[in-house]
Amino acid sequence: MRPSLILLLLVLPLRAQTPPAPSAFVEELEPSTLALPIRVDLVPLLKQVEAQVPLSPPGIETWAEIKGRPRTYFRFNLIREPLTVRVKDAQVAVRVVANFGMDVGLRTIGNHFTVMGSCGRDPEPPRRVLLDLRTDIGVLPGWGVDLRQTAFEVTPLNTCEVTFLGFDITDQVTAGMKENLRAGADLLGRLVRENALARQKAQEAWTQFSQPIELGKDLYLLFQPRRVRLAPLATQGRTLIITPEIEAQPRLVLGAKPQAEATPLPDLEVNASPKPGFRLRVEADLAYTHASQQFAAQVVGKTFDTDKGRFEITSARVWGEQGKAMLEVGLKGRITGKVTLSGKPLSDPATSSLRLTDLDFTLDSQSWLARLGDWIYHSDLRRVLTDKAHFLMDQQFQGLREAVQAGLNRQLAPNLQLSGTLRAFRVAAVTTGSEGFRSQAYLEGEVQVDMK
Repeated sequence: MRPSLILLLLVLPLRAQTPPAPSAFVEELEPSTLALPIRVDLVPLLKQVEAQVPLSPPGIETWAEIKGRPRTYFRFNLIREPLTVRVKDAQVAVRVVANFGMDVGLRTIGNHFTVMGSCGRDPEPPRRVLLDLRTDIGVLPGWGVDLRQTAFEVTPLNTCEVTFLGFDITDQVTAGMKENLRAGADLLGRLVRENALARQKAQEAWTQFSQPIELGKDLYLLFQPRRVRLAPLATQGRTLIITPEIEAQPRLVLGAKPQAEATPLPDLEVNASPKPGFRLRVEADLAYTHASQQFAAQVVGKTFDTDKGRFEITSARVWGEQGKAMLEVGLKGRITGKVTLSGKPLSDPATSSLRLTDLDFTLDSQSWLARLGDWIYHSDLRRVLTDKAHFLMDQQFQGLREAVQAGLNRQLAPNLQLSGTLRAFRVAAVTTGSEGFRSQAYLEGEVQVDMK
């Protein structure tokens, strides 16, 4: 057990065994999102595609009839240059430049052809054409990776127009290479799907997050995963990043190790927009004895000069009754005795502290003070007590924050690393209990899971 956690358990009786019952005290907490980025290096996959896409399409140097031109035929030779791939967000563009030359002829007798014209043949330089296939990558609800072809553009870099035909037949020349490129894109989609293993990796993370994480002796963190959503696909260079985000309702459990809740991995919600971030509600008690010590350190010994004489605060005590905070201060000097004030306990998000507002003397104290005259009401006593009635809750939660922070940075499995950062802490609600102020606080940050 960490020293900070020991301090926490000695000072604060945490109540986290069960989720708090719905009440005005419990603030509705948004679910947490645990990012599970799955990185697919496209470089080795593209090398496989490059090796599988033929340099030339089938049917080169074979006479074929030109569509719409009976008895008019063409033959060609075509060889492609290396494939280039551009990856941005969820789109992959596969591009290639092809060099070709062709003849156009008329069929005479049998399989004999008379060449009527040509282009890109020696001594002319080859004709060049750019083929650009664009695909969108998507992840299906059943966790399959889909590479959907959305556009195919053929752009002649220098046209091959045979004069007597009166039109360009580049599309017919490149038809075979277009099919090769489409087959290459299909292969890339299959390779991405096989390398992503999105379902298997998400299943492993889901199983691990369903297990309690020990933060210290008799203190556990339960993530309680509920749903899986998909963040927008992203890229870093030639790396595709598929990020399922697990929606969870984390809570703390104090006591015996809880039983894991076994739930199957749900289908992926591909059109959802989860709110990022990790959010955890924690509760603790600030004992009235500790609040009294803090308050006494602030006010005992202070003196007040009035036109009726001087008095000094000699003691201070804090407790709670029926949702109100009570302050009792001992006075000595011009007046001697004890007065009681009541106020409303509130959290101060700016300082992560508890403060008391609307302080006023109780009826008993008002009756006693009235007999002395109204000069006491014109003193600075109530203002000073209001200014000093701040109780530092941040210190009370420090050990818990450290324990949770450590719990968010650990290896969950041989190939599963949990990384998290707590960036915000706030005390959100305070009420009174039998032995102390019941305080509710929230830890907020980010959590990510790295798969090796």
